[in-house]
Amino acid sequence: MPGISGLAPIVAMVSVFGSMSTAFAVDNLLVNASFDDGLLGWETSGDVGIQPEGWDGGQSVLLRPQPGVTAELRQTVSDLEPRTRYTVAARVRTSNRLSPPILGVRDGVQIAKAHGWVAVGDEDRWLERRFEVFVDEDSFSFEVYLQAWQTDSSVIVEFDSIRLWKGRQDPPVADPGEEPWRDAPYVDVAPRAGESLLRDPDFEDSAVDAWALGINASIEEIDSIATLRLLSSADTSRASQVVIPDLPPGGQWTLSMEVKVDEGVVASSYLTGTEGFLATRSFDHVDWTTIEIPIESGDRWIRNGKLTLENWKNQPGSAWYRNVSLLANGDEWVPTLASPPVERPGVFFDDFSQGYLDPNEWLVSSKAWGGDNGGVAPANVTLVHDVDDGEPIVALRLEAHGDLYSGELEQNGRTTRVGAAVATRHYFASGRYEVRAKVAPEYGTCTAFWPFHYIDHQMAEAEYWHEPNPRRNTEIDWEFPTDLGGDDLGEFSFTKARTNSWGGQFGGEGGEHKGRKVLADTDGAPLDLAAEARDGRYHTFTIEWRSGEDLGDEAITRTRTGSVRWLMDGRLVDELHDVDFGQGNVPYRAARFWLGTWFPAAGYAGNVGWTGDPDFDVAAAHIAWVRITPFDEARDVWAKETVPNLAWATPDEYPEAIDPPLESPADLDGNGRVDGADLGLLFAAWGEAEPDLDGNGRVDGGDLGVLLMAWSQ
Repeated sequence: MPGISGLAPIVAMVSVFGSMSTAFAVDNLLVNASFDDGLLGWETSGDVGIQPEGWDGGQSVLLRPQPGVTAELRQTVSDLEPRTRYTVAARVRTSNRLSPPILGVRDGVQIAKAHGWVAVGDEDRWLERRFEVFVDEDSFSFEVYLQAWQTDSSVIVEFDSIRLWKGRQDPPVADPGEEPWRDAPYVDVAPRAGESLLRDPDFEDSAVDAWALGINASIEEIDSIATLRLLSSADTSRASQVVIPDLPPGGQWTLSMEVKVDEGVVASSYLTGTEGFLATRSFDHVDWTTIEIPIESGDRWIRNGKLTLENWKNQPGSAWYRNVSLLANGDEWVPTLASPPVERPGVFFDDFSQGYLDPNEWLVSSKAWGGDNGGVAPANVTLVHDVDDGEPIVALRLEAHGDLYSGELEQNGRTTRVGAAVATRHYFASGRYEVRAKVAPEYGTCTAFWPFHYIDHQMAEAEYWHEPNPRRNTEIDWEFPTDLGGDDLGEFSFTKARTNSWGGQFGGEGGEHKGRKVLADTDGAPLDLAAEARDGRYHTFTIEWRSGEDLGDEAITRTRTGSVRWLMDGRLVDELHDVDFGQGNVPYRAARFWLGTWFPAAGYAGNVGWTGDPDFDVAAAHIAWVRITPFDEARDVWAKETVPNLAWATPDEYPEAIDPPLESPADLDGNGRVDGADLGLLFAAWGEAEPDLDGNGRVDGGDLGVLLMAWSQ
């Protein structure tokens, strides 16, 4: 049986109510977990005392932090099993959310963890806190601690019902009398023809939370049919719903619904959108009638659609609505195709040689992140003609505007520090990710390639209770330029790269791997990517991501560990290997693959950001091609992303198409470039009629001049 350090072995039984919908009793591995015996079993420091009224009706512990003095209780639990999962939980309360109760585990765990945050409005409430830890490889004990961090403010922090269980526990539920906890938000996906563009069009599922019900708006049942009632009063009564899909040009839709009003009432329905779009109809039918409102997009996109059902103020009664219908044609735009995502079979490859960016495969971002910047702008994404190793190509150009930019483009209220980014519309899991690229050759902006997936778990989801932080990331980065950190702090160079892996199983950004590496050429000398880009040379950057295989239950034990390898032009730059049990930092959730230029501008080592100061006008990264080869590893997971539709451009904001690269008549061997092989073929045909490059009827010096002019194009 488990023992407490300095005490005889004890098993304490505790019954916990409230956050659990029914009472239960389990082995609690902590002594005196509800402080019924005062501070027995706990070591203390700082101002710690017992108060008679706790969360569970008995005593609780009270901590008063002081200036320079942290109040703390701690208890070491021994005789634990190595490489095993445990769950720790507590009830906590604070008088000031800026001084949160800290529940932590340390000294003997695989990853030391602590929960120490309280949301706005949650002061002076008993809150449930819990998370999981793994006992380390060769450890048999760890320490649980309760803490109120030192502060100059007058704060009271309380703890009660501390629990420690072996294994994963069922999640709690809201306390009696509280609103049910929120589940994961609904994710809209691209509709198929005939599917509803509205959620809950029949008013039958209040849990969907699709309709915003205004003053005197209610759902009632009439003739066994769910019906919306809008009662006029001194205030107008409305119900509305945002129409998530953007409606493309040249489309026609029909909005229909059954309606009626009380005698003397005139009501209306209308759909609004950007640029003043309005489609509306009023009605005064006292018997149930089906009305229709034609929707025509004409030559524009209808964005930010909103359907409003309305009964104007100061009318003598109610308006009634049911069976609302707005069906998709199948070409409406929602960035996300499925939630959770589904695997795109086969190898993905795009060299942009068709001359356009395909909206079926790519998304163009308008997000902002990373501190003091304007984010990324769709207008900074273009397609251009370029040359890679002598071969004409179409390149994806990702432009970045530094602090010296004086143009007119504005994004998120800024004209400077605005970059560009695209991401695959589909999600990909383990695989080989290859990008042939030239980086943006200016300090202050970051050229990056990265798989990314983001979850913010809600309290009604079991995963919320697995970690102190409800956030889960998948992110693996190639980023340029950087310093190496440590003694190299602030010494930025394009010979250095960041090779990060964030996420895995740990909450927040996770048990991160922060790689900082020097890039080398084939001779081992440092390779300056900015100089290479200015000279027109492309390089191939690769991420090889293997998620591995496990025995289930989120990988207590791996049967095959995952890994991440970063390669440039086939040469290994960095590698990361996962742990064989518990929580590692190799991701396993499928993600969109991003390419971008962006501005890390939150302040770093006396500079604007960790790429240096953006003292330039315009720079750009160029992408020759992208290839993703799936590995289909057993541990791959296709999980819902929390906000996958946020801040993407519609297809009319994509870059203008350009012509594919022209074939040069001087490319005599058809290998895509003009080089020595073509020169040899020309000399072999000297004096003949073909290949006549200058049109004078014979192969001679004029043709040689044409070939040399086209050399390496």
